[in-house]
Amino acid sequence: MSIELVIVRHGQSEGNRDRVFTGHGPSPLTERGRREAEAVARRIAEKPVSAIFASDLPRALETAAPIVTQTGVPLVADPALRERNFGELTGTSFADIEERHPDVWRALRARDPLFRPPGGESNADCRARIAGFVDALLAARAEGRIVLVSHGVAINQLLYHLLGLPAEAPPVVFRVDNCSVQRVERHEGVVRILCINDKSHLEGLLT
Repeated sequence: MSIELVIVRHGQSEGNRDRVFTGHGPSPLTERGRREAEAVARRIAEKPVSAIFASDLPRALETAAPIVTQTGVPLVADPALRERNFGELTGTSFADIEERHPDVWRALRARDPLFRPPGGESNADCRARIAGFVDALLAARAEGRIVLVSHGVAINQLLYHLLGLPAEAPPVVFRVDNCSVQRVERHEGVVRILCINDKSHLEGLLT
């Protein structure tokens, strides 16, 4: 028996477009993001889906909605799949942080696993949260094709966990673009990464 995780990053949000730290803040999809969500839904619906889980943040729920429509599978929203919480940085542009708080910017760019912005989460905190979710999911289900809709940093942390990388390891950054698909399979106890940042379903999408 095998279980496949189809891990989707949300479509382009206003925060992505404007290069702003969004974290747990509201940031709806752009028009492009909505087209991306429709495209990834069509791709996912080509095969049966057992369950759909999504972060409860608006941009993830908007991305999951067409997948629910295309597959007929109900959505379960779970805050464990949220993006890293950037605390007081939420709503601040990358450029402003780099200019006004260079030490904070350097820590973020270095992906220090223990750096916690004021009022926010470290990468290690985010990893523990999403790892707990996926471990419980894999313990409860032996087979099926399960869709997870989440966020860029959170998906990286999830992949690190599945690969067994120690939290203090040098940063390995997986490129996870908007509405890209990551596929992970567990078969007879072995976890296999099948693809990362698959965007073939977005080819030809108008900008």
